[in-house]
Amino acid sequence: MTRLLATKRIGKTYSQDEADSLRARKGWQFKQSEKNSVGWRRVVPSPNPIDILNKDVIETLARSGNIVISAGGGGIPVFYDQQGNLRTVDAVIDKDMTSSLLAAEIGANEFYILTDVPFIYENFGLPGQKKLEFLNYSDTKMHLEKGTFGEGSMAPKIKACLNFIERGGDKSIITEARKLADKSFGSKITKEYEL
Repeated sequence: MTRLLATKRIGKTYSQDEADSLRARKGWQFKQSEKNSVGWRRVVPSPNPIDILNKDVIETLARSGNIVISAGGGGIPVFYDQQGNLRTVDAVIDKDMTSSLLAAEIGANEFYILTDVPFIYENFGLPGQKKLEFLNYSDTKMHLEKGTFGEGSMAPKIKACLNFIERGGDKSIITEARKLADKSFGSKITKEYEL
């Protein structure tokens, strides 16, 4: 297995002494907490998912009219070792990328990401903020590459939406959870602009 850079903070906050002790005893990596300047949190890799176990069962349940809750945060990433045994790995798989992969793998037409804003924006929170309601794949990618979307907030969601479109999905929608039923809300990303 390739060694990945540990970037994702997990678990509780430790003091410097506790972090040093755990680093020496268990080989864990730590970064200073973003919220607590005197605290330290463990960091683990966050690789992109490559497959979803039980996707066939999930698809069967969904196509039978069931609401299926799957691929959320907190799942346990696994891999097959050289002997073919399923093993856990200390990592965090991004929930948006996992959901995007699952949606594509089961042949969903649309992929929704529910968040706390009704649209995605250019210059979010700044004077001149601009709502981006309709985007095609190439314009979305251009915005992503120029840094329009915050790396710690909206960028992972945008990457997941693009991943779904790349894998053959028709439309990705990002909107506020309370606005889901109202089709006048939500940023829609498609391969090409809809006429």
